[in-house]
Amino acid sequence: MILTIVVLSLATAKSYGQETLAIKISNIKKNTGNVVVELYNNKNSWLKNPYKKLVLASNQEVQTASFNVPFGNYGLTIYQDVNENGKSDMNFIGIPKEPIGLGNNYKPFGKPKFESAMFEFKRNAKSQEIKLYEVL
Repeated sequence: MILTIVVLSLATAKSYGQETLAIKISNIKKNTGNVVVELYNNKNSWLKNPYKKLVLASNQEVQTASFNVPFGNYGLTIYQDVNENGKSDMNFIGIPKEPIGLGNNYKPFGKPKFESAMFEFKRNAKSQEIKLYEVL
């Protein structure tokens, strides 16, 4: 009976267009804090309230974050929380002090824009491959 419920649940998720969104993250400082991946599904919540959030260990230089989400448009932010304080640290003028990455490998001048870090997740879409970088 449990197997039947699991199979039906998976079939239902697939029928509504939910698939596994895989995001490959590279240039991680090995064994230094955690890697925080935040997925946003609309402009109004951008950089405030992520739709999905995942925290990964930094035990490898390359990690993959996976989310089960419906097809659609998503904005993506990633940061390596080097000091494990649960936030992306900024300097006094708002520049990140820890490694970051954004959807489409977008590198902003100033506050990042949702539209520039947004990508379309659809059937047969190319997966996101994000390389973390340091601003300073």
